[in-house]
Amino acid sequence: MIKRHLKRINAPKTWNIQRKSNKFITRPNPGGMDKHLTTSISNILKYDLKLAGNIKEVKHLIKKGEIFVNHKKINDYRYPVCFIDIVSIPATKDNFRLIIDTDGMLKIIPISKEESQLKIIKIIGKSLVKGKTQLNLMDGRNILFEKHHYKVNDSLLVTIPDHVVKEHLSFEKGMLVLLYRGKHIGKIGSVEDVKKNSVTLKTGSEVYETSKEYILIVGKDKPLIKLTR
Repeated sequence: MIKRHLKRINAPKTWNIQRKSNKFITRPNPGGMDKHLTTSISNILKYDLKLAGNIKEVKHLIKKGEIFVNHKKINDYRYPVCFIDIVSIPATKDNFRLIIDTDGMLKIIPISKEESQLKIIKIIGKSLVKGKTQLNLMDGRNILFEKHHYKVNDSLLVTIPDHVVKEHLSFEKGMLVLLYRGKHIGKIGSVEDVKKNSVTLKTGSEVYETSKEYILIVGKDKPLIKLTR
């Protein structure tokens, strides 16, 4: 049986919450990413958007059909919202994206209606399924292709909710990346050099090396989606 709540003191450090107020906080259902990159829609509505003061008010908003995640109407206050996901409230025409900042905190930022139709997803694996190539994406989803030239660690700009590929972002020198793990979490840098298991990045005048597992390719000359306030 999955526990519905979590002690605040044990909540992921990426959650932007007060640790010493109420003892418990809503535990999200399992999502496509690990717990450090996932929170619940309840936590977002209460602590980030401040649209509800308690679980009863959260459930009321959800029951009215006013809350969407990645353009899917949700019906569970523990619904998982992951890094780069989109939260929409059609009644107020508001759209938000969950990002991670340089303090290592998951934050909600406002985005336009047009951008709410887009999402950047990292390719974390590939496999062969019935003669087709299946791309395993960082949000837990998979896409099948007959032919393609995509590689692990590349990113795809896709439409939401149907996951149609709009643009391919190769993992190569000169590309812009967002770090979502590690010492330099939340920074945006350009790829200076690529090694077997690591990559050298430059942010302003700072040059540093990090793991390929920590980065998301987000564009070339500029990020293709909004990543900061």
